[in-house]
Amino acid sequence: MAKEIFEKVPSKGVIVPRQGINPRHPFDHQRDAMRALDAMNRLPSFSTMVVLPTGGGKTFTASNWLLKNAINKRRKVLWIAHRHMLLDQAAESFAKYAYADLTPDIGSFSYRIVSGLAAHGRAADIRPDDDLLIASKDSLRSKPEKVKSWLAGEEEVFLVVDEAHHATAKTYRTLIDLIKGYVPHVKIIGLTATPFRTLEAEKGLLSKIFKDGIADGRVVQGQSGIAFQIGLQDLIGRQILSRPVMDMYETRELYGDTLGAKEVEAMQRLDSIPEKIAQQMVDSRNRNKLIVQTYASDADKYGKTILFAVNIQHAVTLKELFDRAGVKSDIVVSQLKDDDTGRMRKQSENEAAIAGYRDGDIDVLINVNILTEGVDLPSTQSVFLTRPTASSILMTQMIGRALRGVKSGGTAESHIVSFVDDWDERVAWVNPETLFAGNNKFNSADPREQEREDVRAIALSKIREFAAILDASVDTTALERIPFIERIPLGMYVFTY
Repeated sequence: MAKEIFEKVPSKGVIVPRQGINPRHPFDHQRDAMRALDAMNRLPSFSTMVVLPTGGGKTFTASNWLLKNAINKRRKVLWIAHRHMLLDQAAESFAKYAYADLTPDIGSFSYRIVSGLAAHGRAADIRPDDDLLIASKDSLRSKPEKVKSWLAGEEEVFLVVDEAHHATAKTYRTLIDLIKGYVPHVKIIGLTATPFRTLEAEKGLLSKIFKDGIADGRVVQGQSGIAFQIGLQDLIGRQILSRPVMDMYETRELYGDTLGAKEVEAMQRLDSIPEKIAQQMVDSRNRNKLIVQTYASDADKYGKTILFAVNIQHAVTLKELFDRAGVKSDIVVSQLKDDDTGRMRKQSENEAAIAGYRDGDIDVLINVNILTEGVDLPSTQSVFLTRPTASSILMTQMIGRALRGVKSGGTAESHIVSFVDDWDERVAWVNPETLFAGNNKFNSADPREQEREDVRAIALSKIREFAAILDASVDTTALERIPFIERIPLGMYVFTY
């Protein structure tokens, strides 16, 4: 598959579908997802999710299905997201894949991008004849009367929530309820690679937003919130995603040894590094030197690389070190103030950095949690993880940046490079290797490594067998005759949940 080029589209306009058939054919899993949405679409209203791993083509799948089933039938589509880059990517996808075979009944359709970004339109600019509205949630929340006017007289509307795991936020829920109050039939499609965020309470909220789905081959309402889902390992096996090669480097830096139990618990629960420790990581010359030299000494192996930094200061520090090492790098950050001029970094500068990376002018793109979602950078061969995380969701998003496989225009292998600090075993940071455990785990290309995996699996089964034998050999009959409250040793207990 040839490398895809997306052309940036204006913030508003009219799209005239190209004649003929879209030259990009969906993969089997994307066709299956579209069939699942076909089944859901027979309902007068629904709220469901499509779960595809990073690199699985969520935007392509949704935009193609909506072109055929909504835009072609003159049904309005509202696509909402929380980041400007996601809005641009959605608009580019609709423009790129609008072909006559998907939209035979219309000659054109209008679209508008709305957000707080200077390059985008404002909510006040929304017109009733806009067919496709791609907007940030906050921009619409500020002008509910414009949304109401846009939806006036509509019997049915399609609402897409990009990166749907964020839909538990009150701003999203308020907007969804607002739209439901304006239109009798709302069809909600949530797109995500990670359906459940870390907090248990949010899992419950998500199931209240996305209530319908497909279970055992049939549409169910109020039970399953997922219409279609496929796993990371499945797409690796199909060569749609690349096979990850794990490289780990120990920094030999000790952190967190002075933290109390409550501070450690807060770090894991909130997935945040205390400012004092983050500053120590930024200031560590040896750690930063290891990161830069690891890439510089093997640049041909790692190729185009996305690096996840601890914070903005860390990103700036690493860029300076990469520059000194002769490595072409740039940064993408949400806020950055120039120390000399006091000027804030513009969004256009982030876009220029990403464009330079796509065009081959930049080899290492350093960012702070901006490139975890949505941004399509298929040329990425490696990910450098210099920021530890306790969230398996964030880890999945980070490593997903490099997993574009051969059939998707990427590579057969990708490198996931971790820089591991010494936390004195106090913090359970996520190991990226654990994300690939399971029945459909990819097999190592090295037979010796596969043999080691088999030995570990056999050893674990023997441990379980031994534990079962021990449990069966203990006679607890006499103990069970004693009331439960009397069996508990006298003392003080602390319960956490």
